[in-house]
Amino acid sequence: MQEALREIQSLKKSVRSLTREIKSIKTASIEDPSPVERLLRMRGIRVFRKNPADRLFFPPDLSGSYRARFYEVMKKYSFRLVLRDMIKNQDGFRIPDLTHYCSSKVVLGYCETLYDMGVIIKSGRASYQTGVRPLYSFGPTLEWFIAEMFKREFGSPAIYGVSVKKTRSGGDYDVISEWNQRLVYAEVKSSPPKGVEQGEISTFFSRLEDLLPHVAILFNDTQLRMKDKLVVMFEEELNRRYGEDSTKLYPVERLVEELFHIGHRIFIVNSKKGVVENFGICLRDYLRYGAPLILPSPSTLNSNP
Repeated sequence: MQEALREIQSLKKSVRSLTREIKSIKTASIEDPSPVERLLRMRGIRVFRKNPADRLFFPPDLSGSYRARFYEVMKKYSFRLVLRDMIKNQDGFRIPDLTHYCSSKVVLGYCETLYDMGVIIKSGRASYQTGVRPLYSFGPTLEWFIAEMFKREFGSPAIYGVSVKKTRSGGDYDVISEWNQRLVYAEVKSSPPKGVEQGEISTFFSRLEDLLPHVAILFNDTQLRMKDKLVVMFEEELNRRYGEDSTKLYPVERLVEELFHIGHRIFIVNSKKGVVENFGICLRDYLRYGAPLILPSPSTLNSNP
C-alpha cells in the first residue's frame, strides 16, 4: 500500500510539472509569436489560421527531404502546368493527358518523380491518380510554393493560406512574409490573366489598406503579357479610387520586361524567366528606390570617436 501511495504521489508531481510546462509553452506562444505574426499584431491583426496542409497536392506527412525535392521541381513552369492537368484528371490520368504544354518524355519524368515520392499512385497499367483526393484547386499548392520560396531563397519567415479576423476586405490572405524586417504581402493567381476579374484587383487594393505592408506583390503564374490585361485593370482600379490624377500620382510603370511597379512598392509579377528571379528583382528594386534612405546626421559625421 505504501508503495502504491508513493507511486500516486510521484504521478501527481509529474502531472503538476507537465501542467506548468504546458502553461509556460502557451504563454511563450502568446508573448513570442512568429516574426510574421508579430508584424501583424503591431497592426492590430491576429491570425487564427495559417499554413493549411489538407488542400496541398502532396500529403501532410510527406518527409522533409521529399518536400525539398518537390519545391525544387515546382520552380519549373512546365511542371506547374502538368500539376494543373493532374488535378483536372485526378481520379485517373495517363501520360498523353498531360502533354498539352511539354513532351511525353518530360511528363514521364515528372510522373516518375512524383510516383517515387508517393505523391501520385498507379491506378492501372500506365495510369495514375493523385494521392490526395479530392483536390479542388492548384492555388493552395502555389501559395505554399511562394511561402517556401521566401523561406528558402530569401531567408524570410512566411505563412500562407492566412485567415484573420475583423478586416474590412475579408480575412483571407495568400502569402505574408517578414522579409528584411518588413511586411511583404503576395496575392497569388494561378489562373491565366483572362481568368482574373476586376473585382479581384479591387480586393487586392482593399487588402493593402488593411495590412499596410511595406511591399505588395500580385503574382500571376503565367508567361503571358501583363500589359494587355492586368496592367489595364490596375490602372482602372487606381482611376476609380483616386480619379483622373491617378496616372500622374500612381503610374503603373514597367520595371523590366513583364514586371511592373507602382512607386517601387507595389509590383505586378509573372513567371517568365523564373519566379525566384522575378521576386528577387522586385525586392531589390524596393530596397533601391522604394525604401526610405536613412542617412547619418551631420553631427554624427563630424563627431570625434
